[in-house]
Amino acid sequence: MKESEITIQQTGLKAGLLNATALILYFMLMRWMNWTGSATAWGFNFIILLTGITLTYRFYRSKTQPNIDYLPGMMLGFETTMVTVIAFTLFVFLYFTSVSPALLDSLGDNVLFMKKNVSPASAAISTFVEGLSSGVIISFTMMQYYRSGFRRTRMEKSLQG
Repeated sequence: MKESEITIQQTGLKAGLLNATALILYFMLMRWMNWTGSATAWGFNFIILLTGITLTYRFYRSKTQPNIDYLPGMMLGFETTMVTVIAFTLFVFLYFTSVSPALLDSLGDNVLFMKKNVSPASAAISTFVEGLSSGVIISFTMMQYYRSGFRRTRMEKSLQG
């Protein structure tokens, strides 16, 4: 394999790790601004995931071909989602287990976690299910656009070289 060859696996892994980093940084911002009790603030994770998957498709498309076949495109979105969600879920679990277990008490009324006595495991599972569901929906929706073979934009042409 050439050094410059772009694969779905490499792209999904790198994009997933970048997206997970963005989610972790946003979580830390939520904690610092004391927004962790807001369901709306937690819902912004969807926007971060949407942006990450969209940028992943745009990057892959700019480095390969204008259209992405449906199944490989879904795999790219799913891999990006899985890497993102697994990394962020591990962070949430470790954060609530080690760094700030007391924060879980304040999250008991949060709609996302759906019960009074929240454990680090239930918070992580809820985060995993919500992230995975969101990522699959985003990937399915975005593939309706990216499989169509639109012409490259000027920016994509300059990225390709």
